[in-house]
Parts: sequence; C-alpha cells; structure tokens
Amino acid sequence: MKESDSETLRGRQKSETRKQIQSAAKALIIELGYEKTTMRALAKSAGVGLGTISLHFKDKKSLLLASFFEEIGSVAQKALNSVPRDEHVREQLLYILREVYGYYAMHTDFLRTVIKEALFIRGEWGAVFDRQIGGYICLMGEMIEAGKERGEVKPDINGEHVAAICWGLYLNGLLEGFKQDRFDPDAQVARIEPLWEIVLGGVLV
Repeated sequence: MKESDSETLRGRQKSETRKQIQSAAKALIIELGYEKTTMRALAKSAGVGLGTISLHFKDKKSLLLASFFEEIGSVAQKALNSVPRDEHVREQLLYILREVYGYYAMHTDFLRTVIKEALFIRGEWGAVFDRQIGGYICLMGEMIEAGKERGEVKPDINGEHVAAICWGLYLNGLLEGFKQDRFDPDAQVARIEPLWEIVLGGVLV
C-alpha cells in the first residue's frame, strides 16, 4: 500500500469514527438529556474508548456544538446551492427558510438542547457561531444584490442589511418553533412570511 493510500485510509477511518461518535451522542442526548449523557456512556454506546473520543472532541460541549455546526452548515449550504435561480428573490429567500426549518423539524429533541447551549455561547465556540452566522448573512446579502441586478430590488438598498433583518426574523421563528412540542416548519414559515413581507415591501421593486 502506498503511503498516500495509507493516509487516505486513516483519514477515512478517522472521519467514520467521528461520525459514529456524533451519531451515538445524538441518540443518547435524545434518550437521556444533555446533562445525564456522560462521556463514559457515550464511549460505550459508540463502541470506542474514552481516549478515542478525546482525540476528536475535548469535552461534551465541544462534541455537541461541533456536531451542530457541521450539520447546520451542510444544510444551509445545500439550501443556498439549490436555490431556484430563475425565481424572484422573495421566493428564493422563502425557499431557504423552508429548507432550514425543515432540518429543525427532523431533529427537534436534539436541536432544542443544542440551541439552548449555543445561543449565548462565548469564547472559541462563540467566535465559530458568529463567523457562521456572518457567512450566511453575507451569502443572503449577495442573493439580494443579485436581485437588484435583475431589477427586483430597489437600487439604493444594501443587500447585507436586509439579510441581517431577515436573519433576525428567522431566529424569532426558530425560537418560537422550539417552544412547541414538535417544530412545525410550515407553521413557522406561515408565521414569519408576513413579517418578511413588511421588510421586503420597502425593498422590492
């Protein structure tokens, strides 16, 4: 086996072990709750040693947040990449909202715990969260600027400012959805859409 092939295999094994640990953690947190999920129980459930977990995550909170940021990053990127390019910018923004809310609906119990831990996080993970949010706002701003070029958005509008307002409304719907027993994406889209319309009413041509 070539050295490069060996490195590729080790990298793949490492990635698979990481996913195995994250999957076990998600299942245990749903079953036991975040506070009662111990690293020892997680190691047993994942079929790995405690030392193996520590190679990937320094503590339980790092495991929880890393899992969330990777997942939501993938979901958001997929939504942004699959936006119908021939649709009006209003419909594009609603498309992203539906896609991301759909993810929260599929994993309500786990994500309710994550959001509670992540929302006011500071330090290293707080910086990660801020960068991720900033990146989404920037991409949505670019989408609005593209709408401006198509004549759908007023020429004096700052796309990133509008995206920041839309983000605030999205977050409002997210928190409201988690107050319910199950996150209902359709109900939250229906709740947020008219608020977006108020904002977009002063933005769109």
